[in-house]
Amino acid sequence: MEDWSELKVALMDYLDKGRPENSGTLPILESLKRISCTCDIPQLEAPSLQEFQTKCFQAGQPTLLLNTIQHWPALHKWLDLNYLLQVAGHRTVPIEIGSNYASDEWSQQLVKISDFLKRQFGGDRSKSHQDIEYLAQHELFSQIPALKGDISIPDYCSISKEDPPGAVDIKAWLGPAGTISPMHYDAKHNLLCQVFGSKRIILAAPEDTENLYPHESEFLANTSQIDVSQLDLDTYPLVEKVKFYHLLLQPGDCLYMPPKWWHYVRSEAPSFSVSFWWE
Repeated sequence: MEDWSELKVALMDYLDKGRPENSGTLPILESLKRISCTCDIPQLEAPSLQEFQTKCFQAGQPTLLLNTIQHWPALHKWLDLNYLLQVAGHRTVPIEIGSNYASDEWSQQLVKISDFLKRQFGGDRSKSHQDIEYLAQHELFSQIPALKGDISIPDYCSISKEDPPGAVDIKAWLGPAGTISPMHYDAKHNLLCQVFGSKRIILAAPEDTENLYPHESEFLANTSQIDVSQLDLDTYPLVEKVKFYHLLLQPGDCLYMPPKWWHYVRSEAPSFSVSFWWE
């Protein structure tokens, strides 16, 4: 067959229908009310393609794009964690375990999404001593096409210096409050879209790379050694030269980050984000 994608979708749909239904054992999250807070980068209200191209993409300017994905069904459907349990619960995914991937205690495990959801979002989580687990940087939507139908690739990702534009990488980020991505950068353009929950984000420009003490190992060369939430100027004195930019990413908003802009991300509440990377 020339195209296996239709067969793959049909097979997965057939297998899904044979699965026992998951009962409603998980909470339905409340939609967070928008709060007013300081933002150290420009903000644009659902900008047009032309406005995004000139003010963000061509200018190499990180920008908070407000109310940009309000049309996604995911903003409402995914608040019911039982929906995620029903659609994806039996699938196996890689889960990060530990405070963040640069820490010594960090590890990964392959687990069923149902087990992950129940451990991290179940009503008794506060009474347990479960480690924080994070479904991070995973191609969930190619694995589970039903969820991909709840989102759409933003038109902004069609703006590219390549002709024709290359493929867009779509990644899922799902976890409880307290998940952390340490200060790091990505090589591609990055549009981080917030479905539910909120995330505190700290940015730094590529020009400050030497002052952010990247790890020497090849695996972590794009990751800083510093804990930007608790600066240690005695150990890392050059950090004092860095200009940091702070913002809060709220549901329905997207954060555009040009290539090689450093960013630290911490979830303030149970959170689901979707990132789009392109060149």
